[in-house]
Amino acid sequence: MSAFRPTVLSVDLGIIESNYDVVVRRCQNRPLQIAVVKADAYGHGAPAVSKALLNRGAHMLAVACVDEAVELREAGITAPVLVLGGSSADALSEAVARGVSAAVYAPEHIRALQARAETLGCVARAHLKIDTGMSRIGIRGADALRTMLDAWSSCPRVQMEGIFTHLAAAQSDPDFTRLQLSLFDEACAAVRARGYRPMRHAAASEGIALGPDAWYDAVRPGIVLYGAGVGDLFPGVRPAQTLSTRPVRVQTLSVGDTVSYGRTWRADGPRTVMTLPIGYGDGYPRALSGKADVLVRGRRAPIVGRVCMDQMMVDVTDVPGACLDDEVVLMGCQDGEAITPDELADLIDTIPYEIMLGFTRRVTRVVVER
Repeated sequence: MSAFRPTVLSVDLGIIESNYDVVVRRCQNRPLQIAVVKADAYGHGAPAVSKALLNRGAHMLAVACVDEAVELREAGITAPVLVLGGSSADALSEAVARGVSAAVYAPEHIRALQARAETLGCVARAHLKIDTGMSRIGIRGADALRTMLDAWSSCPRVQMEGIFTHLAAAQSDPDFTRLQLSLFDEACAAVRARGYRPMRHAAASEGIALGPDAWYDAVRPGIVLYGAGVGDLFPGVRPAQTLSTRPVRVQTLSVGDTVSYGRTWRADGPRTVMTLPIGYGDGYPRALSGKADVLVRGRRAPIVGRVCMDQMMVDVTDVPGACLDDEVVLMGCQDGEAITPDELADLIDTIPYEIMLGFTRRVTRVVVER
């Protein structure tokens, strides 16, 4: 945002590339890699991350909505892009114009693609979404699938590039996952019986860890690329974000002094407290008040008092020499110590996705390339 504010979110593209390599090795270089860069690449910066992953060998990118696909196209990315989410007729029309593949699951989707392709004199590409139990979007049941395929047969300008589903509980419910894969197999067989040969894909990050039975023709690594949430399933992956700032005040408090709104923290003796220019207005969760640590000189320092909109305070009494010149890491590594998105998420009973995605535009983004 500003060159004058020290609060920065750094993204290490080298780590993301290394995480991608972990996935490729896990998949034995077999299926195609559809790198998921939706939600601004999980808060890491979609254009830069996309270019890095394509250079690393990714075959296709996946986003959530057509607006995200347009952003990639306007960044000069010409590689195949798949929109995973539902789209309006106008959005489907724009997908055709931008050469983007769309998820479809209703006859009106196919007809909208066909109409735009006829106008432009081109071929539209689509991936048929099968709802095998996520109950979010997709075709459910044999009758609905037949109706969809009947509609497709009258839309020759729409190429069935792919067919896919999404696993609801890939690691936590093996029986339901097997059922989902079985239903997906049935849908794929019905599609092939009608003469189509689309690319099949079902596994996102947790699904990839299930092994070859879930890989089909392509996989969709997402959170694993950013090093959070699934580290136990993919040893070697690391978080790629570092959130850091520099203090604006260091003061000594006396016994009985209180800190921040509501006076929820009271000094039990002389304490050194550092004020940081970051708060929930920057996307640092207020719920972490009194729970999380930061890193100063490689040592942990606890947050004291409530996190404010623009500032927070930390107790650096046990960090000798802490001063205004210190870099403070709120998420990331410093001198062998680390605070991860997973750790912060666990403290407030959420998921690391929400932590990584939550930082606002007030936090300056810096991309680190290797």
